[in-house]
Amino acid sequence: MNILDVADKLAYYSTELNSITNLMGINLSNSDISKSNELERITFLTEYTKQLASELDNLSTSITDDLKSIKHE
Repeated sequence: MNILDVADKLAYYSTELNSITNLMGINLSNSDISKSNELERITFLTEYTKQLASELDNLSTSITDDLKSIKHE
């Protein structure tokens, strides 16, 4: 597997995590969770998933940009 394949996989996983996060957000807004601790945990996990997706996307973009700059040198 070459570095572009790795960047593509990272971008794919980032997109999948974003999709999961969106579904979690929809479920949270439709849920009737009465225990505030449980709601806080789920909200934390949703935000953490968003953060991971963003970091994966940034890493993928960084790898791709680095490879493009190397090819132009």
